[in-house]
Amino acid sequence: MSDEQIEVGEPIVITDPDSDRYHTFGYISWWQQETVRDATVLVVGAGALGNEVLKNLALMGIGNLLIADFDTIEDSNLSRSVLFREGDRGERKVDVVARRVKELNPDVKVKAWHGDINFEMGLGVFRHVDAIIGCLDNREARLSINRFAYSVNRPWVDGAIQELMGIVRLFWPWQGACYECTLTDADYQIINLRYSCPLLARDNILQGKVPTTPTSASIVAAFQTQEALKLIHGMEVEPGKAMLINGLTNDVYKTEYPVKEGCMSHSTLEPIVELPQVTAVTTTLAELLAIAQEKLGPETVIEFDGEIITHMTCPDCGASEPVFKKMARLYESEYRCPDCNGRREMSLTHRISGDEDFLDRTLAEMDIPPLGIVRANNGREQIYLELTGDKETFLTFS
Repeated sequence: MSDEQIEVGEPIVITDPDSDRYHTFGYISWWQQETVRDATVLVVGAGALGNEVLKNLALMGIGNLLIADFDTIEDSNLSRSVLFREGDRGERKVDVVARRVKELNPDVKVKAWHGDINFEMGLGVFRHVDAIIGCLDNREARLSINRFAYSVNRPWVDGAIQELMGIVRLFWPWQGACYECTLTDADYQIINLRYSCPLLARDNILQGKVPTTPTSASIVAAFQTQEALKLIHGMEVEPGKAMLINGLTNDVYKTEYPVKEGCMSHSTLEPIVELPQVTAVTTTLAELLAIAQEKLGPETVIEFDGEIITHMTCPDCGASEPVFKKMARLYESEYRCPDCNGRREMSLTHRISGDEDFLDRTLAEMDIPPLGIVRANNGREQIYLELTGDKETFLTFS
């Protein structure tokens, strides 16, 4: 071979095995430990799958882990979740896995976030992570992540397990089918069971248990972690395809989903304008509206991504209560008057024009989360305003 034919790639750095815990990874031709160390990964779900994914990411030295979950630990979790112990019963899952990740690898920085991913995490958070891994057990949360990721043009990795079966899928906006493309009419019916006729959330609808084993969790989580690593390293992936794992027959095969025409998820927010001076807890509606009107003109309004209940009034006893909460976060039981048990009427809004009598309320007091994104619209064009001032405080890892 002549000198001209020799291709020189990235040098392989071999470190001292006695002083570098990542020594073995250096033998992998494409592995870049500095890239892994600088990465930020959002893991949604801290159950059986989430435990395995977080264990894998911690061992490999992912620099920053944002862990999201709203659940607490019960005895049935102990047979399937490698990071939980008997003494953890009743604790929040995110707090426990955050501690265990730090025990596995003190190099990893962690942020535990306890909340409902469907309504309580700012859309801007998804913009500022390098990979999203869904370790979920219900369709509604998957659909939310899919729409969030699509709207800010971010890929995400989904995993699911049942008994000895598993599935791993990677979805990337505008590259093949998305998660919603895979949903059937029956899937939508299950999702809609969570809500009553006025779209108030029902309690305990999504608490059906799916039988799983720790082995299927380990297998699926391993593939999810590998897909995330490929994303972080900029390697080739296969969006819109699924890997199906049948543990009964030991068959593994892939399938490609068709893109659904008119899919509701296929919408990207453009342009997104970052506002480094704006935060949810310090910026008022009046101040954000002024920023929007400065950019698009005096007729501009700001619009939320869903209805917000401002007040609830009982027509029977006349009692009125300020609420200022997203309608989808209000449970059906709260629809009843606490004084007389009558059915209350709701005052709603989804836009701010400047005529409101509550413009001094902060964005947080309007149920807008940190790093949220709000639309500004003048009737001819629209822009999306990100509360980027929250990035410094929300995306902090320890």
